Amino acid sequence: MDIGRAIYRIILSVTILTTSLGCFQEKSFPMRPGDVVRIQIDSSTKSRDKHTHSVRQWLKHAHQQIKHLLPNKAHLAMVTEDLLDEKGEPRDIYKHFMKNPAELDILLRNYWAMLHTAQCAGPSVSIEKPSPPWPGFKQVWIPVDEDIELSGWLGFARKNGRVRSADCIVLLPGMWGDNAIKRTTDLAKALFQAGYHVLALELRGHGQTEVRYPTVHYNFGVLETRDLMKVSEWLEDHQYINRTGIVAFCWGGNHGLLAAWYDGRKPNDPSISEDLQRILEPKSDRRHFTAGVIAFSPVLRWEEVVDHTDIPRAVLDDPATYFYQWTLRERTRRKGYPVANGNLRQIINFEFAHSVLTSSFGIIDAYDLLRFLPYRGRPSGRKLEHSRIPVLLVQAANDPFLCAQDIADLMAETSNPNVAALLISGGGHIGFAAFARSYYYSLIINFFDPQNGVAAFADKNSNSG
Repeated sequence: MDIGRAIYRIILSVTILTTSLGCFQEKSFPMRPGDVVRIQIDSSTKSRDKHTHSVRQWLKHAHQQIKHLLPNKAHLAMVTEDLLDEKGEPRDIYKHFMKNPAELDILLRNYWAMLHTAQCAGPSVSIEKPSPPWPGFKQVWIPVDEDIELSGWLGFARKNGRVRSADCIVLLPGMWGDNAIKRTTDLAKALFQAGYHVLALELRGHGQTEVRYPTVHYNFGVLETRDLMKVSEWLEDHQYINRTGIVAFCWGGNHGLLAAWYDGRKPNDPSISEDLQRILEPKSDRRHFTAGVIAFSPVLRWEEVVDHTDIPRAVLDDPATYFYQWTLRERTRRKGYPVANGNLRQIINFEFAHSVLTSSFGIIDAYDLLRFLPYRGRPSGRKLEHSRIPVLLVQAANDPFLCAQDIADLMAETSNPNVAALLISGGGHIGFAAFARSYYYSLIINFFDPQNGVAAFADKNSNSG
């Protein structure tokens, strides 16, 4: 090790020790009075190009009306069309944002991203001990399979003391997240205050669902996607729930995107193997999550993340992956798996082997179903081309954990106008509430707005054209 590198590590160590005592902790960012700027979009904003669907049009108009809420460099934000050049090829987003991707996992070079990530991705857990009840919410158990129900906090919005008719927004945390996460609590209360019904859901192997069913393991989206279809149907069977939507984070964002694909997939989709077709149910005639899906910081090239965790990472060299591997080690210890080395590939194998799919299940079939971008010659299935519901992906250019270029690569192979993307300069990995609280809440509340939201805008355009 050269002297310069040694000095750098000493400085970095001191910085970590001094900052982790206070700032680098999970924090609450509740919606405040005046945080939400309401947008106005009517049928006059409809594009004359019939091939341009309103989801991407809606994002362009919405972002223009709230971009002033971004703290700095708002002009650098990129919406769907900005991510591609005139030939439809992905632009170099790091060049656009003037960032060096090799420095994004270095604390002193990407300090604010690391800070915002830590503040919105805290270690709160609610497994053995349930999280305290939220005012206006109650715990529900939603049947999704034989002898399996999913736990969630459900809040029915009211008007003049009576339950009102409204859409229900389903909140999904990241991998193995639960309802103790402050980010989930803050957003649930914000949507509830804005007049939506809200369900904060804990999937298989998550939170209180895991407590009740300790032998029901997580499948990373294979069975959970089918579960989400049943959750949507269960909710919409309630008298006061109109449509359902999803807001999801990190790997939860993957669940949201998979739900959008699964709802609109073809009966013989090539991403579903013959073995999986026998396990999963036939495509339903019902529509699901028609209010739309917002996926914050989805893990689009998750197989590369799996590769990256094959080697233990040091806190000084790669703090984002180091703390992620710490989470993986905690999971393996708690579940009693034989190896606790932070290797995601091994954990996936353990979870599938212990699940109802058993160790005989071909793991490559799962990988094909879960993939969003091509990997080592294996196709993605271009899943989001099949979405028939509004989908919005939100990513930060300074994400220290994921490659932000992936979102441009995905848009380059996704011509479906139901799918839009937004890339902003800051927020790190799911740290958008810490980076730009007003923009974050304005984007979400307006997205689902019954008058000027994305689904309503689509209805206006279809009715007027």
